[in-house]
Amino acid sequence: MGAAFLEALHAEAVALVAAVRQTRSARSLLDGSAGIATYANALREAYHYQHALQPTLALAAERMLDHGRHMPLALLLQEKAREVAGLDLKVLDDLEALGFSRADVATSMPAPPTQAWIAWFRFLGRSDHPAGFLGVAYLLEYLAATCAGTAVDGLQRTARIAGIRRALGFLRNRVEAREGHVRTLAAALPALDDPAEIDAILTSARMTRMLYAGMLRAVDGMSAMPARRMAG
Repeated sequence: MGAAFLEALHAEAVALVAAVRQTRSARSLLDGSAGIATYANALREAYHYQHALQPTLALAAERMLDHGRHMPLALLLQEKAREVAGLDLKVLDDLEALGFSRADVATSMPAPPTQAWIAWFRFLGRSDHPAGFLGVAYLLEYLAATCAGTAVDGLQRTARIAGIRRALGFLRNRVEAREGHVRTLAAALPALDDPAEIDAILTSARMTRMLYAGMLRAVDGMSAMPARRMAG
């Protein structure tokens, strides 16, 4: 089952990248043609899901450790929770560097797909199968390894957004999530032989594929940006 499971999970990751690249906002971020509205709105959605991801990941790991279930995977989830800690603040730093209000972003309403994804995080954290978070982690690591470096290079090369070099902290962090992180997950997952946990991971991967792409399609349709920071 291990090889088939990992193959199915990897197929979801490849499908996520394909779906992301079909959105106008992602294409413009990758080729550097994005304007400030697209970048700011994409970052605002990133703030919301990153703000929810770390505590729910940590809760899932804690519950697995408390129950003594799949200890190596529980420790891996715990490590992932540490890795994403503070990424929501990096997003706010990037937006503030572009002149946007941290408070406005933090109190804004996420797009409906982002809200649904956050609700899924919260469900997983308290569900009977918190290992499902590994489906989220695998897809996000694969997406980062595939796309984050291209986006950083494109946005810096074109410099269409004034001050962009000071506002790439979040993306630069994701560039560090390269093949090594994907390989670490890929090496750990085939040892899992619990059909219910495997189903939770694959379901979570499918949810991530649909909702992350949906989030970027929502950004495609946005015109308003976060509020600008007040001077003084």
